[in-house]
Amino acid sequence: MCRLAIFSLLLACIVNHSFAQRAVIDDFTISGDTYLTDDGCFRLTEERDYASGSIWYRQPVSLKEPFSIELSVFLGCKDDSGADGMVFVFTSRSNQTGYRGEGIGFAGLRPSVGIEIDTWLNEHLMDPVEDHVAIMGNGRVGHWNDLAGPLPIANIEDCAQHKLAVRWSPKTQRLSLELDGQEVIALQKNLVKEIFLGNDKVYWGVTAATGRYNNFHEVCFDRLSWLPETPAQNGVFHGK
Repeated sequence: MCRLAIFSLLLACIVNHSFAQRAVIDDFTISGDTYLTDDGCFRLTEERDYASGSIWYRQPVSLKEPFSIELSVFLGCKDDSGADGMVFVFTSRSNQTGYRGEGIGFAGLRPSVGIEIDTWLNEHLMDPVEDHVAIMGNGRVGHWNDLAGPLPIANIEDCAQHKLAVRWSPKTQRLSLELDGQEVIALQKNLVKEIFLGNDKVYWGVTAATGRYNNFHEVCFDRLSWLPETPAQNGVFHGK
């Protein structure tokens, strides 16, 4: 039995034990301009206009189970002229990349929930002036459609890696995003019923895109572990 099949079996049957492994390229599928870098990260876009890419974990997760997914992201070094950002996505279909530019590789993906980190001001989408986060549904990036947000964050195009943590609790129906250890946005919603039409199995991934302006966009993974539900969290994906 292959390693991924063993992982799926252990994940489904886990009760009182944890399971951990290093994430490797075989755990993911990639789309668009994405490629594996020499330091083990995935570059979703170069500093090039109208680029887009995405990376998806091969195995679906269940929204009936709690989990936490942690990684590190890099959104480039250009502040005033950098664009467009990243979206952490849950969708029922993996290995997809949505529209480029202001779509950030998320626009057009349906059904889906996307947690956006947007680094460019699109006034017609009602973007805040600052870099910002929002939780969006079904590939709609105009902020009049947001499930939560938009909320401003500090400049993230600062030539540094930043820790990202996405946490889900089915007991409270709460989805949240932490950036560098601080919660920056959260949503309480029955995602299975209201977004995924009763389907609890979803794939997760990260998309990014550029338009008439650009930046590097990278994501890094280190270790994957899943734990039984506790007052803290269940599964944990640790960033590099």
